[in-house]
Amino acid sequence: MQRLFSFFPAGMAGAALVVLRFVVAIVIIVETCKRSIVGAAVPIDAFVVLVGLCLFLGFLTPYCAALSCLIELILLMSSAVPDRFELAMAASTAAVAAVLGPGAYSLDARLFGRKLIKIPPGRNL
Repeated sequence: MQRLFSFFPAGMAGAALVVLRFVVAIVIIVETCKRSIVGAAVPIDAFVVLVGLCLFLGFLTPYCAALSCLIELILLMSSAVPDRFELAMAASTAAVAAVLGPGAYSLDARLFGRKLIKIPPGRNL
């Protein structure tokens, strides 16, 4: 994960990335569950909820956001509903989240971020 991003921004940029991840997670869950057939797509809905939860927590963010973008594009191509513009905007928002990354307030930053190594005094290397 660290190879994908050189840093994990904190502060206002990190807070904005939390909001972006939250929006992408909620939109993918709502849009997929809204279009599912009751009973027939329970495993798909469960998978989408898992992807949304990972996005919300910031775990494997670029992969989950790219998968969300792909799901939104599949919904866009397969549905003949009047809210195609909303699906296109949701797909582009997920693509932006995949490119920008998780930010400092995520599990990715905790697991894969840079670490500070302190060498105790008196130890010569």
